[in-house]
Amino acid sequence: MTEPASYPVYADLRWPRMTGIAQVQAACCAAAPPHVHLVDLRVSSSLGSPAAPLAVACALQRTHKGAGVFWNPGFLPPLWAQIPSVVTVHDLTHRLFYSRLHRAYYDIVLKPLYRQCDAIICVSEFTRDTFLAWSKMAPDKVHVVLNGVSPEYAANSETLDLPYSYVLYPGNHRPYKNLARLLEAYARSRLPQNDIHLVLTGQIHPGLQSQAEALGIPDRVHFCGWLDIPDLPKLYRGALAIVYISLYEGFGLPIVEGMASGVPVMTSNISSMPEIAGDAALVVDPYSVPEITEGLNTLALDNTARRQLIARGAARVSQFAWKDSAARLWGIIDSVAARGVKS
Repeated sequence: MTEPASYPVYADLRWPRMTGIAQVQAACCAAAPPHVHLVDLRVSSSLGSPAAPLAVACALQRTHKGAGVFWNPGFLPPLWAQIPSVVTVHDLTHRLFYSRLHRAYYDIVLKPLYRQCDAIICVSEFTRDTFLAWSKMAPDKVHVVLNGVSPEYAANSETLDLPYSYVLYPGNHRPYKNLARLLEAYARSRLPQNDIHLVLTGQIHPGLQSQAEALGIPDRVHFCGWLDIPDLPKLYRGALAIVYISLYEGFGLPIVEGMASGVPVMTSNISSMPEIAGDAALVVDPYSVPEITEGLNTLALDNTARRQLIARGAARVSQFAWKDSAARLWGIIDSVAARGVKS
């Protein structure tokens, strides 16, 4: 098989290292094929700036020399580009769960810019379907590349040796993450009386802390801060279960990270989460506190169900290897590069 001709890929690589997009970026960049020359555009504007597409376009215009492809591992298309563009879209959360201004920005600014791209990469079939319905883009330009899971989760056998048993929520505290219902369900469950605590990543959230106090469980709910990346597999491995009952996800990395850690997982039965979980997680209605409550009891206290979920998770997670995801991504970018001109 003939090796593709060498070409540069101009990439926006400024994603914060503790984000899911940074994991995608790092894994795909590490697996870039020898014929790809990655060039960091070093875009100067903030990621959340309304002028970010302009800043990306200006950085690209300053940097690129002749042929090549632009790739952004997270959301942002350039305002204009003289070379083909590929953008990875992880979800439409900002459009659906943030402000009216966010929604208008997506509809008025980003939608036409996405349509100018030569390829869009979505991280699940759910995200692709949602994106196509919204953007009305040509389906043959919108591809699915599933996320992977770091091999460090399966390889790790250490824990953080916390002084209590716990179930873990790993993620941020935005409202669509559904943490108020999680706290209420935890308080109703049999976990507190069995001295099984609830651990959440991130700094103390005043609203959630106040809710824990009102529910009478402040000594059972812990915010463990933002851990260094090497400590995250240890936090997962030490948990009795991973609980990820968001109201919306484009993929849901904690689902597969929990499976890789040999820990049973509970997640939501909406958006991308049942697609990613398959039959290897306990799926619940995230709007139903009684269902979440019963799920917590099952996940932490039913040893038969726990063993079954762990075994299914170990089988399921083999479908989410970063080497496979990266190979598919670079194959799509190769195809765009081979066409050689801006479409």
